[in-house]
Amino acid sequence: MAESFAEAQSELPESGESVSLADRRTPELVFAMVGPVASGVTTTANMLKSLLEDEYGYQVGYYKVSDIIEQCADLVAPPHDKLKTGHERTKRLQDIGNELRKTFSSKYLVEKCIQKIAIKRVDVDGYKNIGATAVPMPLRQAHIIDSVKHPEEVKILRDVYGDIFWLLTVFAPEQVRERRLDRLGFDRSQVSSLISRDEHEDVTYGQKVRDTSHLADFFVRNDKENDEGLAATLSRYLAVVFNVSVQTPTRDESAMYNAMAAASRSACLSRQVGAAIYSREGELLGLGWNDVPKAGGGLYGVEERGLDHRCYKWGGKICHNDARKEDLYKKITSSLRVIEAGSPLLATGAKEDEVRSALRTTDIRSLIEYSRAVHAEMEAIISVARGNKAGLVGSTLYSTTFPCHSCARHIVASGIFKVVYIEPYPKSLALDLHDDAISIDEKDERGKVVFLQYEGIAPKNMLRLFNHGVERKIGGKVLELAKKEAQPVFPPPIDSFTHREQMIVKEIGDKEEAKKRTSRE
Repeated sequence: MAESFAEAQSELPESGESVSLADRRTPELVFAMVGPVASGVTTTANMLKSLLEDEYGYQVGYYKVSDIIEQCADLVAPPHDKLKTGHERTKRLQDIGNELRKTFSSKYLVEKCIQKIAIKRVDVDGYKNIGATAVPMPLRQAHIIDSVKHPEEVKILRDVYGDIFWLLTVFAPEQVRERRLDRLGFDRSQVSSLISRDEHEDVTYGQKVRDTSHLADFFVRNDKENDEGLAATLSRYLAVVFNVSVQTPTRDESAMYNAMAAASRSACLSRQVGAAIYSREGELLGLGWNDVPKAGGGLYGVEERGLDHRCYKWGGKICHNDARKEDLYKKITSSLRVIEAGSPLLATGAKEDEVRSALRTTDIRSLIEYSRAVHAEMEAIISVARGNKAGLVGSTLYSTTFPCHSCARHIVASGIFKVVYIEPYPKSLALDLHDDAISIDEKDERGKVVFLQYEGIAPKNMLRLFNHGVERKIGGKVLELAKKEAQPVFPPPIDSFTHREQMIVKEIGDKEEAKKRTSRE
């Protein structure tokens, strides 16, 4: 196998074969996995690999980032013996991975994966020489990266691979992951810090699984003791990607799509959140998004025109929550300088900017009470009341983000029995303040309101995967494709648009020249 891309290119065979535009779409796929420690990312990646190979006839390359960290460790750390198992190995991999990202870039480890994919494409005859040009050829090939830890890694993969890239988030409740680590022999006293570090580190080059997970195209719950449910989930996702049979969204997928659509209506300067409430029978009861309330009921919207008083065009066009918190930092700093009994509470030489910076590291930065916006979950509940609808008790609320503690207590009081969310919200104290009424365990039988992470196809992909206009029948009968011949729903062009332009120009020129020759004859 070639050791570098340049070396691999030099080994390309020569060919005079021409290439047509019609054949320039590729079934190639790139998958990346993300998930907290002990969620079963590697188990999921291996199962996905087997399904692609056995059922869809793909050649699959598997790239384990921990192996790359070991291979590159000497670039940033002293030579070391082979990494041990358990907590010691995991911690060292975390340390070295951080150092590599710090030294090179937050994208470095994934860029090494991209390098390996590029080399592999040459090794499997993924190019043909057309004249003096090495032209990439479509391949029934997939690549699985296990796993990414940082949003910048996802961004570079999307930038490079576009529509052939899919991100899978694998998750399991923390108590399930703790049990798995315990069975693997991890020291119980260190499990909590390991999980916390993996989830989010404050340094920019650190691990940020929490900030990466919600970017997924597919969400996979892996909390069972066997792999049966996991296999069924992955099989369905692939059936949707390849459109091998008629596929439609689940109830959760449709509901979360409506919540995400509602979020798009928000003009909040901080974040866009959407919520949808569904009855036990699966009927839509209410929608909400975070925005400023208007007199008479509801929220301001673009329809108000001159009467739209949302923050982006009202009162200085600022985030009033942020502005109030800045005022709070200043007032606290000033108060600390007040002299009580002849001595200041704050040293005279202390710099105000340093004091404010210190205050910003406290929970003051998490205050949300000064926002003018009604939160999405609250607006969804209120919309049910405004419409005088029944069915709120026992319903399910779908939210694009984990509810804050203020929304959580209203959710509990309303009679909603389940919440499904996509993005975590670290500021929320819902579980700390209301663990008597809220549980994250689906099997909790104590009558608590259950908050569950969303499993399904990401809302952003709903129209792309379920409304693509592909033929569903032939001769009046359902069209079912053989998996090993099926193409992804959107096999993208393998070339850049400028190269495709050149191919069209050449094709037109060839046709015109042929016509001229015919006319002369």
